[in-house]
Amino acid sequence: MERIKLSNIIKYYGDRKIFEISDLVVQDKQKIGIVGKNGIGKSTFLNIISRDIKPDSGNIKINGKISYIRQLDDFGTNRKISGGEKMLQTINLLLQENPDILLADEPSSNLDIYNIEYVTKKFKEFNGTLLLISHDRNILDEVCNYIIEIENGEIIEYKGNYSLYKKQKNYKIERKKFEYSQYIKEKNRLEHAIIASKNATKSIRKAPKRMGNSEARLHKRESTEIKEKLEGHTKAIETRLSHLEKKEKPLPDYNIYFVTPESSKIKSKNIISCDDFSLEVSHKQLLMNTKIYVLSNRKTALLGKNGIGKTTLIKEILGKNSTFSINPQAKIGYFSQDLSIFDENISILENVMTDSIQSETTARNVLGNLNIKDNKVYEIVRNLSGGEKVKVALVKLLVSNSNFLILDEPTNFLDIESIEGLELLIKQYAGTVLLISHDKRFVDNVCDNIIIFKDKKLVQFEGNYSEYLKYEENKVKNKGFSNDKLLLEFRLTKLDSEIALENDSAKRLLLEKEREEILLKLKNS
Repeated sequence: MERIKLSNIIKYYGDRKIFEISDLVVQDKQKIGIVGKNGIGKSTFLNIISRDIKPDSGNIKINGKISYIRQLDDFGTNRKISGGEKMLQTINLLLQENPDILLADEPSSNLDIYNIEYVTKKFKEFNGTLLLISHDRNILDEVCNYIIEIENGEIIEYKGNYSLYKKQKNYKIERKKFEYSQYIKEKNRLEHAIIASKNATKSIRKAPKRMGNSEARLHKRESTEIKEKLEGHTKAIETRLSHLEKKEKPLPDYNIYFVTPESSKIKSKNIISCDDFSLEVSHKQLLMNTKIYVLSNRKTALLGKNGIGKTTLIKEILGKNSTFSINPQAKIGYFSQDLSIFDENISILENVMTDSIQSETTARNVLGNLNIKDNKVYEIVRNLSGGEKVKVALVKLLVSNSNFLILDEPTNFLDIESIEGLELLIKQYAGTVLLISHDKRFVDNVCDNIIIFKDKKLVQFEGNYSEYLKYEENKVKNKGFSNDKLLLEFRLTKLDSEIALENDSAKRLLLEKEREEILLKLKNS
C-alpha cells in the first residue's frame, strides 16, 4: 500500500532551490532514515509531508494518519522537566496514537545512551511507516530498511540501513575517483597525440632548391597528401577530445598528520587518579567513596544517565579539586556547549591558529575533515551557525598545545558526516581524551576505555562500550564466576585479537607477556 506519494515537488528558500523531487513513493511499513548535511533541507522535507510547509510546486498524496515527533515538542506542561524527559514524553504519547505514518525529527536529541536504546526498541516495534531524521547511526542501522539522502538539491534513494547506504555511497565515491583518473589519462593522451600530429605536420619540408621541376612537383604533391592526412588525423583526435565525456574532479581527501612534541607526552600511566572521591550536589549524593583513574594517552568515555553527575565531575577536575592527583605535564583543553573559547570577531582560520602548534596546512586539513573548506575558513565566526561554531571550537582544541582534551557532548549539533570526520580526527590525535557522549557508535569507534556511573561508584573498564555491554551480559550468565576472573577472561579474548593485528614486534612481545601472565593468574585462581 502506498502511504506517501510526492510528484514534481520543488521547494525554494529565496533564490536557493532546496530540492526537487520528480517522483517518490513510500510504502506501508517502510522505515526510512533521512540523511544529509545540516541545513540541506531534511526538516523541510518532513514539514512538506506533514503539510506544515507548502512546496512551491508539485503534488502530495497521503494515505493514513500522521503523527510528528518534532524537535523538543512542548506539551504545555507546567512541570519543569528536562529536554530529554520532554522528548521521551513526546515519543510515548505519539506512539500511543497508533499512527499509520510516524515522522521523527532528531528524536534522540537530549537523550542519554540508555534512553536512546529505549527509543530504538520502540521504533523497531512500531508497526507503521516511519520517516526518521537522526544523526545517531546506531538508530539508523537498527531501525531503518531504507535511506534517503538529500544532496545538492536531489533526493537519492538507497535500499538497506545506514551501514549498507555507507557502503554504496563509498563505492560511488571510489567509482567517481576511478572514472576521473581514467578521464584525465585519456584526455592527456589525446592532447599529446594532437601536439605530436601538429608537430609532424610542421616538420614536412618544402622541396629543396636543387631539385628539378618534375621532382619538385612530385615532392610537393606527396607532401601535400601527407600534410592533408596528418591534418585529418589531428582533426579526428580533436573531435574525439571534444566528445570525451567530462568527469568532475572528486573532492580531495584530507589526510591529517598531527605534530606531537615529545615534551607534551604524558610519561606516567595515569593522567588523573584518586583513590577516594565523593560528590554531592544540592544534598544529592552522586558518588560515594569511589576510585577514579584516567589513563594517559588513551581515549576514555565517561558514561551515565542524564543528571547523574558527568558534567559536574568534569567541572571538579577542571577546578583542580585537591582530592584529584593531576599529572603536572597535563595541559587541559576543554570543550563545552557554551563555546567560549574563541573570538567571534575574527575569522575561522585566525581563531584556529591563535594557539596552534600545527602548521596552517594541517589546521586547514583538520577543518576540511569537518566540511569547513576553501574560502570558508576566512568567514568571521559570529556569522556562523551553531553547528559550524562547534566545529571551529573542536578544531581549535585539536591543533592547540593541549595534550589532554576534555570534551562534553562534542557531537551535539553535528551532522553524521561531520561526526565521522571528528571520529577520524580524535583517533589520530596522539594526546589523552576524556569525553562525554550519548552516541554509542561514536564512543565505540573512538574510545578504548570506559568509566561508567553505577550505584554511586565509578566503574572502570578497559575496552569500548559494546565490549562493556558484552562483559555485563556475560556477568549475568556466569553468576558463580567472580568479577575478577570474568575480567581476566574478557581481557584474554581481547589480547588474542590485538596480538594478531599488531605489526610492531616489540609491542607484540609485551602483549604476549601480558597474555602469559593472565593465563597464569587464571590457572592459580
